Amino acid sequence: MEFYHLDIGLLEARALTYKIISQGFIKQANAEFMEIICRDKLFESFPLELNSVGFQQGLSHMRLWCSRINDEEIDHLLTELKADYNQLFVGPNSLLAPPWESVYLTEEGLTFDRITLDVREFYRRHGLEFILINKEPDDHFAVELEFMAELIYRQIQCINSKQFEESSFLMKEQTAFLNLHLIKWTSLFTQSVIEGSQTSYYKALAYLAQDFIGWDYEHLSKEKLEKLYG
Repeated sequence: MEFYHLDIGLLEARALTYKIISQGFIKQANAEFMEIICRDKLFESFPLELNSVGFQQGLSHMRLWCSRINDEEIDHLLTELKADYNQLFVGPNSLLAPPWESVYLTEEGLTFDRITLDVREFYRRHGLEFILINKEPDDHFAVELEFMAELIYRQIQCINSKQFEESSFLMKEQTAFLNLHLIKWTSLFTQSVIEGSQTSYYKALAYLAQDFIGWDYEHLSKEKLEKLYG
């Protein structure tokens, strides 16, 4: 019964924040996504707003970038984003910000190694499998964020159905995944994006991701301590 007090609104805001940032990194922004940003004023009323310098800087960068979206500018913006996305994450030249955990945490900088398999096992424990398994590394930054969002959404369902033990397990899994994976390499990756990006769009996403993931780990750790001693 220990999670009856959890704020469902905060859980939803955390999940949505993971989802939004994940979508920004998983593929190039297209005209449809940019239209959604404008129509819904996504970064004017972000689901979760932190007071940290990096997070506020990220929101400022994104709001400034969004202010440029109009019929006359959209083709130019899409061209800028495509070039930036490719040089950061795709190639053909050497990548400025490889989006895979194993590149940052192994001496050889290789993918599909032990770390990739550890991440895959986390997914499988929850009945999940990366859609591009064995074609793209499972430890892609955006996929790891998507996984966190999925765990939080499942936790919300458990709380709503009063499955408190399963809710507790899902929170522990979120904390463990952050501790064993995301918290170890997010700053390395996002700093590479900030330094290498030519557009405020990807700089903004990197600032948001960097501070949000650090905050979320501290938030979950605090929840754990309160459960133990509070």
